[in-house]
Amino acid sequence: MVPLRHSIFFKINLFFLFAVAALISFFVMTLREFRMQELQLIEQQVIKDEAAIRKIILAGEEDSPRKFREKGYRYIEYPDAVRPKLTPVFQIPPASFPPMVAERIRDGRLRIYRDDDNLYFELVGPHHSTMIASRLTIYRPKWIPVLFGSMLAVLILLYWTTVRSFKPLKKLAKQIQRFGEGHMDISTKSEERDEIAFVANQFDAAVKKIRAMKEARTLFMRNIMHELKTPITKGKLSVALMEKGEEEQVLRRAFNRMEQLISEMAEVEMITSQSLDLVFEDCDLKKMVEAVEMLLFTDVLDQTIAYTCEPCTFHADCKMLTIVLKNLIDNGLKYSSDNRVEVCCKNGEIRIINKGEPLEKSFREIVEPFVKGEANHSHANFGLGLYIVKSILDAHGAELDYLYRNGKHYFIIKGLKQVS
Repeated sequence: MVPLRHSIFFKINLFFLFAVAALISFFVMTLREFRMQELQLIEQQVIKDEAAIRKIILAGEEDSPRKFREKGYRYIEYPDAVRPKLTPVFQIPPASFPPMVAERIRDGRLRIYRDDDNLYFELVGPHHSTMIASRLTIYRPKWIPVLFGSMLAVLILLYWTTVRSFKPLKKLAKQIQRFGEGHMDISTKSEERDEIAFVANQFDAAVKKIRAMKEARTLFMRNIMHELKTPITKGKLSVALMEKGEEEQVLRRAFNRMEQLISEMAEVEMITSQSLDLVFEDCDLKKMVEAVEMLLFTDVLDQTIAYTCEPCTFHADCKMLTIVLKNLIDNGLKYSSDNRVEVCCKNGEIRIINKGEPLEKSFREIVEPFVKGEANHSHANFGLGLYIVKSILDAHGAELDYLYRNGKHYFIIKGLKQVS
């Protein structure tokens, strides 16, 4: 699972949220700027209209309404009916107003209102009020909300298409994870035409090729093992009927080595194929070592396996872990100078220890398949034992380490889950 802060979808969402926030901030700041400019224009119009209205009133003409109409103003006959629908403005006069106008506003003799299209000047007298309407001549750009809406719609559309384009990436990541876990029955084929679809289709083709190669390899291995078992069995029966002698020992040794090779190849095929499904349970180390003793017939071969630690239990696949111990102990006995292997558990690590000469090859080399050293026994294996060990431990999420100290080889199993 990818951490949230590293997720590409998190970054996309964050980017678009930032873009929307920036667009809204820009829109709000633009509206605020236009409103400030509008307010300045209204202030200028108020000063101009108030002077013109006052001039007409001071002229004292009898037909004042007609005079207002001639100057482009509208006389309101019933102020009380209109006033509730209007919005008061400049109740506190701005600094740009002439002192006389500001004084009249403060003492209530002049009241100014507005709606969407007009300014209203109410001249308050001792007995009645006169209200004059003046047309607002300011410019209100209608393209701002249209532009904002268009940009927001484009941004949302881009976000939707981008997320939609990246959605197959989640499916591809899950399928790659399943493939990494060993599942070969996956498909990432896509009908889209973008770069993600190209990667998905290339990966799908690679999976199919790997699956075909793996199936071919498995079939090849099984066929070889099947074809070899029959002649080896017949050969061993024939050797059993031969008289004891040097030729009989050579043939018996050859057939035993071939049988051992088939056995190791079978283990490799099982471990590296899809058939390896680990069954985790509590595994007692001492019981597994006893099972290894039965498998290796150490009492017959005059070899010793010493269990030198307290009871120790691990949560693992007991069958597979027994194979690991069998291969490591068998390897230790074959390369031991005193036919003795010590098995102990310390700090959650399993150690297989034997005396012997230093390795002729590096540890990294000997864990590769078909790489082996010179053992002190004639029945040395074919170099698959440590490769099998490594493969099983990899499946458990554990690892095999090695060190040589004071004339002893230490093969150390690390990373297994110990049961307290």
